[in-house]
Amino acid sequence: MKKIIIATLAIIGIATAAVAQENTEVRVPSGYQGFLDQTSLYRVFDDMSTTVGFSTTHGFYFNGHTFIGIGFALEGGDGFFAMPLYTSVKYNFSYTKTVSPTIQARVGSYISDNSGAYADLSFGLRFASKRDFAVNLMLAGSFYEGLKLTYHDNEGVVAVDEGRTTANRDNKANPISVGLRVGIEW
Repeated sequence: MKKIIIATLAIIGIATAAVAQENTEVRVPSGYQGFLDQTSLYRVFDDMSTTVGFSTTHGFYFNGHTFIGIGFALEGGDGFFAMPLYTSVKYNFSYTKTVSPTIQARVGSYISDNSGAYADLSFGLRFASKRDFAVNLMLAGSFYEGLKLTYHDNEGVVAVDEGRTTANRDNKANPISVGLRVGIEW
């Protein structure tokens, strides 16, 4: 897990340095924009099990920097499935360059066996083309409030955990996950 995060940070740093010298101008995003992302997350302070998710977000750029939209995701993994519904705010620091640092926040709720608040914060790089298209590579962190995870213990009994440690298990559910998000925007 640590190696993946360090490698991702190194790639982001190298890519930024490599294109900084030949950074050509690109089309300024404006109006409607759609996003399609794939996310791989690892639960922190837990058994480091992975979840995989796909999300789509649709909204508008109000200027070249700021995007506001709504979206939904499907995320699942070992003992976990949820559908977050969220509002997204994204900020591009340099919208006229080929490579731009970007930050995105998603806030909403999720639907699963139960429901609760959902929050996601990600930052990374936006690789834009001269057309209205870009690829995003971001580090992401997600939080699910009141999350219930289902586990199977050694005796085959199903246990449900609501974000706290259970005395008869070594595993504890943690609603915090970190990982990598890769996506496109058009």
